[in-house]
Amino acid sequence: MHFDYLNVLVFASVGLVFVFANLLIASFLRPKRLTDEGLETYECGEETIGAAWVQFDIRYYTVALVYVIFAVEIAFLFPWALVLREAFADTGVAQGTGIGMFALIEGLVFVAILFLGLVYVWAKGDLDWVLTYSGARYQPKFASTKLDRVAKVKDIEAELEAQHQAAKSKAQVQPEPSA
Repeated sequence: MHFDYLNVLVFASVGLVFVFANLLIASFLRPKRLTDEGLETYECGEETIGAAWVQFDIRYYTVALVYVIFAVEIAFLFPWALVLREAFADTGVAQGTGIGMFALIEGLVFVAILFLGLVYVWAKGDLDWVLTYSGARYQPKFASTKLDRVAKVKDIEAELEAQHQAAKSKAQVQPEPSA
């Protein structure tokens, strides 16, 4: 009996060691980004828009819950239909119980409650996907965009190249002192 507990302990220990070892190794191998731009959220090469902790509109959750309700309804209706057929035929487990009409009414009450829930959500307008946003306009963290930064880099490179050319031409114009 103690051997079974030992198996659980060994597997739990190996699992915990595996998780924390991977976290420790990753902390040494991952790149360290200490600048403000390096700490920004990165998504597919696109500039970040807004904070990473965005609250989703409640309509998303409402539609997800409505989907779950109807998925559960379908999952419960298949076995109910099989039992209902046996109950009305007075065969199988329901033989001699006379439960056919009761099973039909229970199923219809279940569907009616779900239908009333759908009507309620629809009447509230929670299934509408038209979103009106009345908050403040987003201002990026950095005043310049990525394109502005690229333009600035090109300007700096052009300026450095001009200085290099001027230094070259100045060196060619001045005669070298003879010793």
